[in-house]
Amino acid sequence: MKTKFISILALGAVLVAYAAAPLTVGQVIKEPKKYDGKDVVVKGTVSEFKAKTSKAGNKYTVFKLKGENKELSVYMRDHMAKPVKNDDLVVVTGQFAAEKKVGTQTFKNEIDISKKEGKKYGVKLLPKPKS
Repeated sequence: MKTKFISILALGAVLVAYAAAPLTVGQVIKEPKKYDGKDVVVKGTVSEFKAKTSKAGNKYTVFKLKGENKELSVYMRDHMAKPVKNDDLVVVTGQFAAEKKVGTQTFKNEIDISKKEGKKYGVKLLPKPKS
């Protein structure tokens, strides 16, 4: 009985680990409709990082998440407490939009990592692979 329980527990741990594996940038770009409006966890490299303030005084952060010769945009209301840098390897968690209209502007393939109640959105810095 104990062996059966341990086997089931081990299988459950493997399934959880598999489900928690981050998507690649290429996977999201290949099927944007599949992920549109959904929470995603995506691994990639930071480029074009900018912490800005709008003319109205609203702080925001934007950067590109690169991978497999493709890129996604990442947006966050406010500035990051611990900003990432260009070339950092990260995992971002947020809500993906295949297309989002804000006023007269249209943004495509964007992950919004702004803080939301009940969500663990944000950026996790990963160690760089050893060369």
